[in-house]
Amino acid sequence: MRKAWTVAGMLVISAACIGRESPLAPTTIAGPTPPVPTPPLPTPVPGVLAVAMPIDAADLAANAFGLAPYGYHGADHAADGHPGWDIEYRVGGIVRAAAAGTVQSVFPVALAPGRFTVQLEHLVGSHHYRTVYTNLANVNADITPAEVVRAGQPLGTAGTVSGTVGTAPITYAMTHFQLDDFEYYRDVPNPNAVSPEPFLSPAARPLFDRIWITAGYVHELVEPFITNPRQQSFPASRTWTRAGGDGPAGVRFTRRDARAAEYEYALLAESGTTIESGTVVLTPTSRPLPSIDLVSPTAAPRLGVYDIVSNELRLSLAQPGSGRPIDLSAASVYRTK
Repeated sequence: MRKAWTVAGMLVISAACIGRESPLAPTTIAGPTPPVPTPPLPTPVPGVLAVAMPIDAADLAANAFGLAPYGYHGADHAADGHPGWDIEYRVGGIVRAAAAGTVQSVFPVALAPGRFTVQLEHLVGSHHYRTVYTNLANVNADITPAEVVRAGQPLGTAGTVSGTVGTAPITYAMTHFQLDDFEYYRDVPNPNAVSPEPFLSPAARPLFDRIWITAGYVHELVEPFITNPRQQSFPASRTWTRAGGDGPAGVRFTRRDARAAEYEYALLAESGTTIESGTVVLTPTSRPLPSIDLVSPTAAPRLGVYDIVSNELRLSLAQPGSGRPIDLSAASVYRTK
């Protein structure tokens, strides 16, 4: 998973110590993935807005990152956490209103000449919301302040971004989608921004699920959820525990700095003790599978491929010095809380 802000290429980290014991353990059977509970609505005030995805299925794309979630921390959101979703569109894809409402404002993006932001107001009872759509290449002529819009109405075209996937140049389209709840305040920038996840309508959920399983962004080893805490402190670590397969009993990834997508790793025994540690070389933008190299100071790297969807990591690691796996057919399954 990644960003237009594209995280191109390889991300390397400084090293740590190592043990020589084998991290392999007996095969266990992975049961069904435990469902990740949807976060509760941020406020008990009556009047809940139901939102659709601001994209049609025909406009989906996952050539660069698919979807970047709420709350992750990166160079552009190191202090406050990402206040919405970045959604990848096919080039020429149409951005649509996620709910019926009134156009509050249309204005150019100051740091992106030729791009626009549309803001819609939504009133449910006495409860005020706003949806925000940023990085539009153009805005439809009927989208003007005070105009009423219907759910699904086209707002404009998603703006294109040039970046890289690995080392290959790529052009893709994306928009930043944000939901503001004006009954909800926090001590961070964009204090009204909330995760759109708990507001998704039942009809919107299947399309969201289809998009989310394609997501691939550099921060997901530590911040893997569609709704991550915006007030995360760093260094930040996340432990993944084996639920099936022959890999290490656990893997812990640590990011030292919110502004740098660099990781350290530790392979864990059943007891939780570290049996190997080192640095990570990550190519999160590669398709069809992102690649990961675990680099120990005292042994040949372990080459691997992986996939993460929320609380489940599938990881296929070769033995030190062996070639990279080509798929996840022999992957171990890891889960996190």
